[in-house]
Amino acid sequence: MRMRFIIIPGDIMPLFVVLGNWTQKRMETIKELPANIKAGRSVFESYGVKILTMVFTLGRYDLIAIGEAPNAEAITKALLSWGSRGLLRTETLTGFTPAEISELVQGIS
Repeated sequence: MRMRFIIIPGDIMPLFVVLGNWTQKRMETIKELPANIKAGRSVFESYGVKILTMVFTLGRYDLIAIGEAPNAEAITKALLSWGSRGLLRTETLTGFTPAEISELVQGIS
């Protein structure tokens, strides 16, 4: 198996990792997924959220996305807007680049 690494550029905006699970409604409309991916990006961009990568997975989560947003309010609004369609349930984590976590660790006394 080939390994892939995602390099997240710069320390521009906070990173967020979104773990998603499809709802029954999504499963009933799964053939619409390709068009919904494009529509979803537009919704997120309208709130200032840039999706850096999106991976569809097998296992506990159906989707993992990494994005950057100006703040937690922007990502929350985007997720609530998209979530109101009833297609996806999400869990969101705050992310840090290697440079950011290294800087945080150096500040530990």
